[in-house]
Amino acid sequence: MAKISTYATATPTLTDILLGSDVGSSDATKNFTVQTILALASSAVITLPKHQDEAAATAAGLVAGQLYQTTGGGAAPLNAAGIVMVKQ
Repeated sequence: MAKISTYATATPTLTDILLGSDVGSSDATKNFTVQTILALASSAVITLPKHQDEAAATAAGLVAGQLYQTTGGGAAPLNAAGIVMVKQ
């Protein structure tokens, strides 16, 4: 069997099939379409930790590049809840 790196690359279409493992079924090998993977990814919900401001995020252990949302208890302009911030 050829090494996977020797196969040509292509632009995927929604009906293309990818190979994967179903960990809920004893790691059975299964086929997944690109379309089903995109649907799964678009339905994902990301829950961000809530912090008053950058200092509170730092104190909680967040590191540069991590996302958090404001609680609304900070000084202006961070006095609104739900502002998505990137830890600096």
